[in-house]
Amino acid sequence: MRILVDSSTLIALSKIGELYILENIFGKIFITTAIKKEVLIGDFPETDALKAAMDEWIEVIGYEGDASELRKYGLGCGEASLLLAAEHEDRLILDEINARRYAESVGFRFTGLIGLLIAAVRSGKLAKERAIEVLNRLAKSDFRISSDLYLWAYSSI
Repeated sequence: MRILVDSSTLIALSKIGELYILENIFGKIFITTAIKKEVLIGDFPETDALKAAMDEWIEVIGYEGDASELRKYGLGCGEASLLLAAEHEDRLILDEINARRYAESVGFRFTGLIGLLIAAVRSGKLAKERAIEVLNRLAKSDFRISSDLYLWAYSSI
């Protein structure tokens, strides 16, 4: 089973200096060439952390098919490429609702970044205090999290 991660998760964690939490939880994750292109656009402080991780524990993979064909489902290029690269036994980390709906419709297992934090605590891969710290930092950043989702996550952790 591979863990395939969308750009929104990588960018959000990088912006708050917590990208390596993914390595701590999974050891290795996978992204597509399209996602690599999305996350390395521009010269931002988090770009260096992403580049370093791609040299160490983020594996970039190809995909087959035309990602633009999935645009009719409201998917961005990165999300579409991730879904084209996924195999049935893989686990996807997706936050965008259209990507989650499509993944569900084709039978892929997925979670979002917040669900990932909760699952990591429950499995013992992440301490509760650390998860709360990351959750709070995400809430203070430009990561989109509603107050209801924040409260649910906080109480679930």
